[in-house]
Amino acid sequence: MAQTTQRPTGQAAEGKRLSAAERRAARAAQLRLEQQARQRRRLLIAAAGALVLAVAAFFIIRNVQANQVGTRVADEGQGHVNEGTALTFNHYPPSSGTHYPAAQPAGIYREEVPEGRWVHSLEHGYIVVLVKCADGCPDTYRQLEELYQNGLKESAFGNVKFVVTPYSKPFSNPGDEAPITVLAWNHEMMLQEFDRDKIIRFYNKYVDKGPELVP
Repeated sequence: MAQTTQRPTGQAAEGKRLSAAERRAARAAQLRLEQQARQRRRLLIAAAGALVLAVAAFFIIRNVQANQVGTRVADEGQGHVNEGTALTFNHYPPSSGTHYPAAQPAGIYREEVPEGRWVHSLEHGYIVVLVKCADGCPDTYRQLEELYQNGLKESAFGNVKFVVTPYSKPFSNPGDEAPITVLAWNHEMMLQEFDRDKIIRFYNKYVDKGPELVP
């Protein structure tokens, strides 16, 4: 019996009919697909990396902001002038600058203490709280008195370096005026209401940090 040859059918036949040019085109298309897949993977990896960095930056910034206490104010020097001399500052309320020879002792004062005295206290690393409101803020004074008596750590010299006084002068930036302003040498913190935790954090950070480390 004569042997017959079976002709290829379907995809096999089609594959055999591809020319060299068609095979090269198919290979080039396959390479493009593989390259596109690699590019997509690289983009996904880059996007994931950027997301991780963004999340890390968010938490770092939030942590820095949470630990940030007060705003820095430009230094105005620390010279002395005679008691009662009229004083002028570049920034109000002042947190540095020329002042009187005698520093204001720690305490809660209901009558306004001259700037020249409590700026000298700032020089010694004291924290000064200015109270500015029409009715005298009796509740604020009560809270500050309690804080002074019970809530603040002692300085390196065993005393609590804390002065509270009314303040009547306008601020350099009227929009920043607040009922409570907490000062250290070259630093300030404005509060719209009494905030025990913030005041303690400010005090702990800046007490004894004036230019002169004295009681």
